Amino acid sequence: AFRRYYGPEGPAWPYERQALVKARPVAGDAALGARVVALRDEYVYAGPPFDLAAMRAMRERQLRHLVPGGALNAKYSSGGLVDIEYLVQGLQMRHGGEHPAVRRENTLETLDALGQAGVVTPAQHDHLRAAYTLLRRAIDALRIVRGNADDLTLPPGNDEEWLYLARRMGEAGETGADLRRRLSEQMAHTSALSAKLLGE
Repeated sequence: AFRRYYGPEGPAWPYERQALVKARPVAGDAALGARVVALRDEYVYAGPPFDLAAMRAMRERQLRHLVPGGALNAKYSSGGLVDIEYLVQGLQMRHGGEHPAVRRENTLETLDALGQAGVVTPAQHDHLRAAYTLLRRAIDALRIVRGNADDLTLPPGNDEEWLYLARRMGEAGETGADLRRRLSEQMAHTSALSAKLLGE
């Protein structure tokens, strides 16, 4: 069933094959898990080329449907956490055939492996790692502040709300305006880096 669905002639959408980079056995028959991982590697890293257009189409749908107009969402807005994850996955799919060490399930471990393989420069690696860590901390803080995992919209501009978020993130001595500026700059840089590294 896995072969029929995810194989080159199967009905899986490109983004479903992209999601396979995260697949890993966690329980059950070890031999079956190893077979699935081998098939995953065949379909993701040795199969058809990475479909950048399909990935970008998925991101456009997410931006349209998950980010209200004028809002800044730490996960789904341009340059947000999802853009870093998609960038890392795109590079991983593009270079995983040549560099098996980048075939990892964890985003930061994959990013480190991409840096060691020379796919990203040290400066690009450092920026993406810092941006990912900052956005992940902001998302965790928003979930605590709001009591749910649904609303990851950053405050609309009220300095008091930003200051509260900065404190919740443990950013001692940072003003709300400082945090807002830092997040905005990181997200803008990530968007530009994504376009550059994926060849747009």
